[in-house]
Amino acid sequence: MYTVDTSVWVNSFDQREPGHAVSRQILQHLAGQGMPFFVPHLVLVEVAGAISRSRQDVAQAQAFATALSQLPNVTFIALDEPLAMQALILAAQHSLRGADAVFAAVALQEACLLISLDNEHLTRLKSVVTVWTPGDALSNLALPPET
Repeated sequence: MYTVDTSVWVNSFDQREPGHAVSRQILQHLAGQGMPFFVPHLVLVEVAGAISRSRQDVAQAQAFATALSQLPNVTFIALDEPLAMQALILAAQHSLRGADAVFAAVALQEACLLISLDNEHLTRLKSVVTVWTPGDALSNLALPPET
């Protein structure tokens, strides 16, 4: 099971970003295998905002977030009080931004591997949850990189 951070969803969308093909490949592979994804509802807001800011295209931002919301293997987790308290603890203990803490809390709650391009996830959560970059995921799942 996987929790995929906003950074990876946005990177997979934007062909101008370095690592785009790797992010897209790991998401396509996991989805093709029917692997379950557990993400906070917050991902939809973050994705829409990031794409709107980078592309200055409201329709494209809304369309991508809407498509994400309809993926069959993605389960959206509500930020209820217990999850918020777990995120609060992670934010305080590991000096995380709020959204980063929410994604980490979802990964912990659902016993998921966290796939992220966020440096704070990659460096501050090593003792808490397994965090892989999309490239790490490709390597650890023995998938050849896309050419």
